[in-house]
Amino acid sequence: MEHRSIHDRGGIRFASPWLVGLALLYIGPVIASALLAMSRWDGLSWSTLEWAGWSNMQALWTDRHFSKALVNSACYTAMNVPAQLAAGLALAMLVKQSRGRTGMWATLYYLPHVLGGVATILIWWWLMNPQVGPMNRGLWAVYDAIDGPIQAVGLGTTQDWQTPPWLYAPGWAKPSLVLMNLWQAGGGMLIFLAALLRGGEAQHEAAKLDGAGALRRFWHITLPQISPAIVFNAVTGVVFSMQAFNQAFLLRNFQQQDSLLFYVLYMYQTAFEHHRFGYAAALAWVLLALLLIFTAVMVLVTRRWVHYDTEEG
Repeated sequence: MEHRSIHDRGGIRFASPWLVGLALLYIGPVIASALLAMSRWDGLSWSTLEWAGWSNMQALWTDRHFSKALVNSACYTAMNVPAQLAAGLALAMLVKQSRGRTGMWATLYYLPHVLGGVATILIWWWLMNPQVGPMNRGLWAVYDAIDGPIQAVGLGTTQDWQTPPWLYAPGWAKPSLVLMNLWQAGGGMLIFLAALLRGGEAQHEAAKLDGAGALRRFWHITLPQISPAIVFNAVTGVVFSMQAFNQAFLLRNFQQQDSLLFYVLYMYQTAFEHHRFGYAAALAWVLLALLLIFTAVMVLVTRRWVHYDTEEG
């Protein structure tokens, strides 16, 4: 017993740097944020710090910017997550079929996921510029090319057709961000690819012998096999989409009419532009509660159709 206690103390000493970091960088800030959410503070002077109780939470019910930011983030998430799932799964299936070059194609598709940042966002902003951007220039070239056939069949002229305003209209701002995010679908692709490679081909071969087509095999064999990966990518996609900030912060403009006023952007504005750090902390805790509730609901709802392989090889 004495020998065992010595090893236990040695393990604690060995882990103590990590434990100190956990306390200082995670547990401490969480507690401080909870206390700040119950206070009022402008972030400039400690003399302005005062206890506010539940007033910050109560103020949320009458804050129209809070409701607009929450709805904006929810709508963006509802568009972005399915698009990311579909793009990631499509890429994973393409990579799986690349006989002998899986690693090379997986690396190439995953690379944009680690190349994100301010520079990439600004490049997309230039690509989507409605006046001089290459995307609309390409559309104009297509319109010119098909103008003759369109007129020949009596459907008018493409000169009257409009190109998308992309980031410069309320209705196009969120879809533009979703399109931009497809560039980074390689993150979800990697998870799907691991699930596909783990699934095996025995069931597919048996289904082929029974006359099942590609679509039926995909629906009844592939999707059940990768269902844990689908749930994982869906949950993480919702969490990251609800916390979207960089794109909205860099690409917002007055023509969008607050269409890109996302939740975390509103938190930033509340804290660092309006100097209401207590209210911003309350917003953060509300977002945490919403994401925890969503995750718990997803885990409970998907138990019936998610197939976890518990067999040991």
